[in-house]
Amino acid sequence: MTFAEILVEVAVDLSPAGHRSVRREQWLADVRDATELDLSPLRLALGALTTAVFHRARHHRSTWGNTMTTTATSRPMIGAVPVLTIAVVLSILLSAAFTLAFGGDHGGGSWQWYRFITIQALFGTVLPAVGVVTMLRVTRVPRTRLAVSTVLLLLGAVAFGGWEIWALLGIIPVDYTYSMAPTFWGLPVLGLALWSWSADVRGWRWLLVASPVVLWALLLPLAPSLPVASRPGLERLPLLLAVLVAALVAPRAERDNARQSVAVPPGS
Repeated sequence: MTFAEILVEVAVDLSPAGHRSVRREQWLADVRDATELDLSPLRLALGALTTAVFHRARHHRSTWGNTMTTTATSRPMIGAVPVLTIAVVLSILLSAAFTLAFGGDHGGGSWQWYRFITIQALFGTVLPAVGVVTMLRVTRVPRTRLAVSTVLLLLGAVAFGGWEIWALLGIIPVDYTYSMAPTFWGLPVLGLALWSWSADVRGWRWLLVASPVVLWALLLPLAPSLPVASRPGLERLPLLLAVLVAALVAPRAERDNARQSVAVPPGS
């Protein structure tokens, strides 16, 4: 599979459910035939991706006949998921900046240190977890899955975000070293797993749940040779990767697929 075809698959996943099969067939055919028409396959793929992100088709139930039809052309708009993704990424980056600015000012166990850890957890784990829950809400996943994911994500955000406090208080029997802090690999894996389960992800995309751990394993040997000032940003790369994977790769909920693609029964 070429890079252009991969971009097309991403564009199809970001498209409304009722348009995916048609768009996949049309866009892949355009990319395959591009060179014969002296066109750039990559440019066509980028055009498809732009269409999927910024142009969303609106569906309305027709009063003429018994099927659901598209009665309005697509209009430019930025969906809620991209906006929420940007907000989550900014929160994680703010957490890194806060750690870099104030991380070395307090000794462990002091009141200032507890306050620092709390603020760090708020921006680094709690607010991102709230953002992911909101993404699940706007994609209309089933209520039971939404409720379970919300509880586990928020509990995980507090647990992973405050791991240093729990270890100091003796709540966690294992005293993790800083390089093995579970926040930077455990929370993104938990978040991706819950997102994949809630959004009914199937097939090879489940392998992406492990991507934060793989990235962390690759980054860990590099940490000692890099400047200390780069460590807060480096540590949060698995978190950022998890957010981007969830927003770009995971498909919409199965309920959303059914609602947009099924015909309205006669007599309704």
